[in-house]
Amino acid sequence: MNILLVTPEAVPFAKTGGLADVTGALPAPLEEMGHQVTLVMPLYRQVRESGARIEKLEVEVTVPIRGSEVVGRVASSKVPGTNVSVYLIENDHYYDRPDLYGEYGEGGKGDYDDNCERFVFFCRAALELVRALDLHPDVIHANDWQTGLVPVYLKTL
Repeated sequence: MNILLVTPEAVPFAKTGGLADVTGALPAPLEEMGHQVTLVMPLYRQVRESGARIEKLEVEVTVPIRGSEVVGRVASSKVPGTNVSVYLIENDHYYDRPDLYGEYGEGGKGDYDDNCERFVFFCRAALELVRALDLHPDVIHANDWQTGLVPVYLKTL
């Protein structure tokens, strides 16, 4: 079975909580069971700083956002210790920030005001990536609120 994990975070690339632990741990046992697993997530600043080997691909995805076409570039990596491909959606305007979802520490302003737009872009970009790379997932596993539009887009687009 071809399984596509669409997630906002995964260990060892980027983490705020338990979702990253689960999404980072799940691919290896699925692969051991004989499934073809692919993971898609944003290319946050934390991913770049994680020490993961990242390769830029000659692939772009375009997503309509508020009457404009927003481009995301695609990079790739591997889940350590596996053959699981990780595709990273790069858009510095949306993802090159100090934290994943907002700035909460002392002096922080809370959630980023454009989180809705950032993850609308990500959901659509993940599906455009499926087209661009001619992936054929049997199952798309969408994780948490940030990927909630993936099933809607599958049904409507």
